[in-house]
This record gives sequence, structure tokens and C-alpha cells, in this order.
Amino acid sequence: QSFSEIFVMTATSDVTYHKPIYIFGDQTNDALAELAQNADAQEMVRRYDNRPGVEQVKVFRDFGSGDKDEIFLRGGARSRFKVRTSGYGHRLSIAVGMPFTNDGAVVLEGAHIYEGAKYVIPAIDVGAEGNIQTCWSVAAMQEDFPPNAECADDDLSDRNDNNIPGENFVGMHRGVHDFDDKKDLEDLLLFPTCEDYDLDKSDETDRYAEYFFESGYDDEALLCKNRGLGGNCDYRDDADFLDFIDRSPTYGEDDRYIRLAQNSDDFDDFCDLIDDANKALDNAFKTLEAYIFDWRNDIAHVEIDCGWHGDGHDDWRGDDWLGDDHLD
Repeated sequence: QSFSEIFVMTATSDVTYHKPIYIFGDQTNDALAELAQNADAQEMVRRYDNRPGVEQVKVFRDFGSGDKDEIFLRGGARSRFKVRTSGYGHRLSIAVGMPFTNDGAVVLEGAHIYEGAKYVIPAIDVGAEGNIQTCWSVAAMQEDFPPNAECADDDLSDRNDNNIPGENFVGMHRGVHDFDDKKDLEDLLLFPTCEDYDLDKSDETDRYAEYFFESGYDDEALLCKNRGLGGNCDYRDDADFLDFIDRSPTYGEDDRYIRLAQNSDDFDDFCDLIDDANKALDNAFKTLEAYIFDWRNDIAHVEIDCGWHGDGHDDWRGDDWLGDDHLD
């Protein structure tokens, strides 16, 4: 696995106590999701920059050597950088995205800074996106893939589509897995068609509600026009269903079924959109190979060396800060 650009912060312990980078079991925040899904640390900077107790925030993104530019820190490589720890910033936080996953990240949060400190860090799954591992759903672009990866020859690899919903909580990352065959992804990604539910020729006026119920939606607020009246559910008619999802703060474009319904003019148009979406997905099932991108242990090592790196005056020249950190 490779690492994205590196977010680094020195701060007091109160900063991540009151505004943590993540909490296991809780929903992720937008800044960490942006880093994990898009390999972009700027939202992390905005989340913490100029907060009380924050000494410095910094992003390191150039991992090349000589004339060669590298936007990712490749697996097994090491990045060495200096961070200023001149007073109250006695805790170190580091966060990186994993561009060859859907929403993986590595986070060192509020770690003590002292000479010789060493930290071994596992990967986390921020839960913002489903782990479908397709070429078109990860942050890495086509040119970023190694030549022996299938995604290196797939033009869809530049899409980075993040619309497949995830677990909605932060947990340990389970690695990159092999899908047994194409059918696994088809079952996960293809929409049931209107024909599957015998709704294509139906003259009923509540077909949206029927389709969503058959697809696993059981929210009475979504499906029923008489919610809470005697325990019975009379389906919303099609016009009422579309009006409800357009006005609802609960259902939005992050749900791909809802998004298709919102983009439809009527139920027949909805069925056509489903067929079009399935056709677009039909040739989009290339996935990342586990033998190239998987891991089975803690994925990052951080070492801290403390010392004065100046020449008799304040050593503050561009990116050369006080205190050395190593990440690999």
C-alpha cells in the first residue's frame, strides 16, 4: 500500500481531546473522509489550523528524489521531515490517506513527543464509502497504478467515484480482499430492475414505494402516506413519493437509489435510468488485486528524534522545522 500526502500537527493534548481526528464506532468527520477518499489533506488543515492549542499544522506531499516527482509515499518507503516543537505543542498527530483503498487511513493521534519515541500504527476504515475495490472507486489515478495492476489499463481508473455508501462508522481496516468472481460485485452494485419486481407493466400508481420496499427499504416515513395511523401502511403514490424525497432532510444524493428517483420524471423514466445505470456498470468490474495491494499487519511506523538542528539561530527555513519525524 501507498500513503497520500501527510497531515502533521503539533498541539497540546486538549486539541484532539476536544476535537478528535476520529473515534472508533462513531461516524467520521468530513475532513478525515476527504483525506481517506480523495487523498487530500486540506480539509484536515482547515479543521485544526488556528485552533487554540495548535502550534503548527503542515502538509508534506513531495516524496520524490532528484528530478522525479512522487505524489504518494510508496509501500516500504520512508519520509523524513522536521516539525517545530518549540513550546506548548508537545503532542504529535499525523494522518494519511491510503489511495489504493476506498476509504482507508492511518492516524497517529495526540502522541507524546520525546526522544526516541516509536509508534506502530494500524490502518483504519473511516466508513464513508463501501469497500468495493474497483478501479474507478479509489483515489489513485490510472497513471498511479503499477504496470502489473489491471487498473493500469482501465480508463475508468481516473473517476474516483465515492458514491457507494459505507459502514457509516470508523473501524479497523480489514485489508484488500479478492472477490471470488464478477457476480459478487454484480450482486452488490447492480440495481434490481423494474422487471425483477414485475413493476414494468404494472398500472399501479404507487410503484416507487413498492420498488423501494422490495429493495429493502422499510422506513414508514419514506413509504407510507398514513404513517402512525393504526399500524397500517398505505403506500405513497408516485407523485407524493417524489415530493417527499425532494423535501426530506433524511434522504439525499448520498443514497444512489434515492438519487436515481430524484433524477426521474416518473416511474417509467426511473426504470429507464436503472437500465442505463446497470449498462454503465456492466463493464466496470475490474478490481484491485489483493496480492499487490493487501497487507496483514500494522502498516506505518513513526520514529521521533529530538534535537537542535540550527546553526546558532532559529532554524526556520521553509520546510526545515525543529525535531525529526520519520514515517514509513
